[in-house]
This record gives sequence, C-alpha cells and structure tokens, in this order.
Amino acid sequence: MEKSAVWSQLKMPVASIIWLLSMVVIILCTYNTVPLAVYSVFGLVAILFFIGSDRLAFFFYVVLTVGTVFLFLVFAFRDSWTPADQAMAIGVHFLILCHLFALYSLAKYVYQFRSENYFLRQRILRLEGFLSEEGVLSQVEFEKRASFILSTMARRKEAGYFLRVDLSELPRSTKRTALASVGSLLHMSVRQHFDIVGKSGESLVVLLQNTDSTGLETVKSRIDNRLREAFEERAIEKMRMTTERIEGQTAVREGVLS
Repeated sequence: MEKSAVWSQLKMPVASIIWLLSMVVIILCTYNTVPLAVYSVFGLVAILFFIGSDRLAFFFYVVLTVGTVFLFLVFAFRDSWTPADQAMAIGVHFLILCHLFALYSLAKYVYQFRSENYFLRQRILRLEGFLSEEGVLSQVEFEKRASFILSTMARRKEAGYFLRVDLSELPRSTKRTALASVGSLLHMSVRQHFDIVGKSGESLVVLLQNTDSTGLETVKSRIDNRLREAFEERAIEKMRMTTERIEGQTAVREGVLS
C-alpha cells in the first residue's frame, strides 16, 4: 500500500524526467544531420497528446510508434544505410519510443487528475450542502430545498418572489470576493430559517416565501442599504437585481438558476 502511494506521487516526475532526457539525447544525437526546424515537431507532438482525452492520446502514441518504424525503414532503403547507420537509427528510435511513452504517460496522468478533481468538486458541492464562507446554499442544495418550499407554498396557495443578483459584469479579479460578500449580505438581509439564499454560477438567488410586494420592497431596500455600505457606487451599478413572482409553482424554473 505504501509503495503504491509513493509511486503515485513519483510517476509524474519520473515521466517528466524521461520525457525531457529522451528529447535532449535525441537532439544531441541528431543535431548534425537534422535541420533545427525539425525539432519543432516535439512541440507539435506534445500538443497532440494534450488536446483530447487519454484514449486519443493512446491513439496518437500507437500511430506515431508505427509511423516512425515505417519512416525509418523508408530512409534505410532509400539511403542504403550501413550497419553502423542502422545501429544508430535503432538507438534513436528506441529513444523516440521512450519519449512517446513518457509523453503518453504524462497525458494520461493529467487527464486522470483532471477527472478526479472534477468528480471531487461535484461531490463536495453535493455533500457540503452550503458554502460556509458565503452563508448561502450550493446550487444543488438550493434547488432541492426550493422545490420542497414551492410545493408547500402551492398547496397553501401562498405567493412569494425569486430575487436574483447577477454579478457577471464585475471585474474577474474581484468577482470571487464580491460573490462571498454579497452572499453574506443577502443571507443577513432575509428572514433566517425561513427564506433561503443560493449560488448559481456568477449569480445569487433568494427565495422569499409567503411574501407580497411590500415585503419584497422591504427586503430590496435592506439589501440596497447594506450593499451601499460595503461597495462603491461603480460596483453596485454592475450588480443587476431582478425579481420574479412565485405563484402556484412547484419547482424551480430553469431560467432562475441559469
């Protein structure tokens, strides 16, 4: 188990070292006979391995392995290589195979880590329930709780509102901080344990249940005052606030969380 964990940590550095060393040795062995522009192929091949999935990378590995074999055979017959030339070609081709295998291994590990990170990110959003630093529900949890609340409201014939604050026009450098700050302000501006606040992409959504237009304006005024205390006027102008009346709905409409 320990050996497996150690290898898991070392496999990418080892593959990277083999990839770089094989490329350096190939260049040292061939720079007298190969034009410098040819070495740009190393960069193009590396791009090929990282533009798709690990299956596509394996396909490129097989194609390039077989292709270089036939290429060396063509050169050997065309130029009538001597035994010394053939031995040199065998050594260079072995280095090329090492280079390709190391590159394929790197691509496979990168795709594997990317998939694992995506899976863990999605799982965290589902298990976390809410984002503590913002005081708001994740999109999945918001939708789940909102559906239950909406069903209850429809059964009781109660009305309410969705209030959405879009922060997509804010500068990218401040957007993440603004999401946390505005989320916290919204959470403090609504009725605790009654209304709910959720995050969807670059927007924040509030579900105000059993509320009329007067209650909505009270909440909006409270939010506006807190925003003006925390943000500059230029930033507030880029925060678009929209509302949607809830009456008889039993599920969150698709456009609310998009």
